Amino acid sequence: MRLELGINTCFAVKRWPLPSEWARVVRDRLQLRLVEHSFDLVDLGADAASEQSAAVVWAADEFGLTIRSTFTGLAAYSSNMFLSPDADVRAHALTWFRRAIAFSQSVGAVATGGHVGAFSVADWHDAKIRSERWEGLRASLHGLAAEAHAHGQQALLVENLAAAREPSTMEMIRDLVVQPDTSHAAVRLALDVGHMCVPGTTGDDRDPYAWLRELGRAAFEVQLQQSDAEGDHHWPFTAEANRRGRIDADRVIDALGEGGVDELALVLEVIPAFEQEDRAVLDDLTASVDYWREALSRRGVLAD
Repeated sequence: MRLELGINTCFAVKRWPLPSEWARVVRDRLQLRLVEHSFDLVDLGADAASEQSAAVVWAADEFGLTIRSTFTGLAAYSSNMFLSPDADVRAHALTWFRRAIAFSQSVGAVATGGHVGAFSVADWHDAKIRSERWEGLRASLHGLAAEAHAHGQQALLVENLAAAREPSTMEMIRDLVVQPDTSHAAVRLALDVGHMCVPGTTGDDRDPYAWLRELGRAAFEVQLQQSDAEGDHHWPFTAEANRRGRIDADRVIDALGEGGVDELALVLEVIPAFEQEDRAVLDDLTASVDYWREALSRRGVLAD
């Protein structure tokens, strides 16, 4: 098994927003090469979207980074997207994702996705409407998978999330992931190990290691955050956070191996508080990288 370590640029939001800034942090401070770029750092509706993508391409080339994927981010997470009760919101989500796919191709990424939808309370409790919305989500993903294929993408990503009204259980995710064909990219899982805190779930649905064993092979990547069973915290992997959290590097590696994973990207998704002191953020990120790099090296699974 070979596991590559990378990072999502969500850490840079409002701190190091320019590609030249976050790229320097990734290479010089964290000594990583693999990047998942957050759309919180991109204005997809701007006329200058091509200039933004050019800046990302320049920074990746200048600092020797690989932009492997792009991801929805917290701003997009605030929308109901394809599960909205408002048809205009659903149509806007389709436009947004088409732009995301085109941007991803322009920066050399091979996958994009993340948050795809959340039911409203009223729709969730109406069985007929809930079913209609879900089928609409599946149809939207099918169309976007064709668009992704046309743009040379390997995968459209669906993230397991932390609320019951979102794709959040193994059953829901299995219903959304799809193998590629001659005209569609795959729909694959972005498996976040901190989201198994969904109210009302039990058993394996609340166990991050069960997810890794059962769905690791359906995943395009595993997103790493330190967390506990009570909330979606996106803590770093510091000694203090590791004492409080339940995500252990060796157990993650073991679970992926037990699930038959051959190779996979592990992407740190640490989201610092906006009020945290900037130097402390860098220290926490460094500690997180060190924690995972040591474990992966010691276990002999760290990809070059």
